[in-house]
Amino acid sequence: MEISARDFMERQPTWPLVAHTDRYYLALARQLARAWDNSLLLDDMDDDSRRDAVLAVVGYFQDIVADAGLWRTFTRLHTELNGTPLPHYDRGEDYVDYELNVDDVRTVLHYTLSLHHRLDPHDARLLALAQMLHTLLDEVYVTAPVPVDLQLLLDVDLNDENDAQKAYNLAYWLFWKSYLLRPWAEAAASAAHPEAQRIIARCGDNDATPLLHDLNDRIMARTAAGPIALSVGRWIEHILANN
Repeated sequence: MEISARDFMERQPTWPLVAHTDRYYLALARQLARAWDNSLLLDDMDDDSRRDAVLAVVGYFQDIVADAGLWRTFTRLHTELNGTPLPHYDRGEDYVDYELNVDDVRTVLHYTLSLHHRLDPHDARLLALAQMLHTLLDEVYVTAPVPVDLQLLLDVDLNDENDAQKAYNLAYWLFWKSYLLRPWAEAAASAAHPEAQRIIARCGDNDATPLLHDLNDRIMARTAAGPIALSVGRWIEHILANN
């Protein structure tokens, strides 16, 4: 599978600006993609699905390295609700909260691939793939540069009206681009496709962009998304409070 610079950058918080750490994580994503290709694990899946899964794993890794709090918030909430940090998997003796874990990688792979494929979370191939990718990530875990754009994005005061644009930017990135909510956002967008087509047809020769942006905002506002179904506003509240 090929991962272009645009594939990677469109998921970054500061896109279209390029942060100085982005090249490092793009190279890392390509390294993981090559390793997956060479392993032949789950090679019956299409390239688009596997590309999404690799980029989601790298997004998780960036989150952990930056201590941005997305994964930390999810596992904390899941523990409060279900007694374990992850769905499907019991807490192993070697599981360390808020650090790089092989079962975290397995979970990210599973929920990203499951958007388009039926996949048993206990499939042995999934575990082997997670272990392989985890090994590559663990080799650079201590030395990987901190993706500072993640930390800057989360520097938002929800009670300060001067931060309104920053809060919107955070919501938009979290819902539409982040590894945590993106799979569910894509499903919501797919469900809204007929409405988007009606908007385009109604506009005719006029620019439909403002109405389509409004549709995106309405989808973002009304959709409960993520591995725990919450509105994007509730996710932001939990993430910022957890930080």
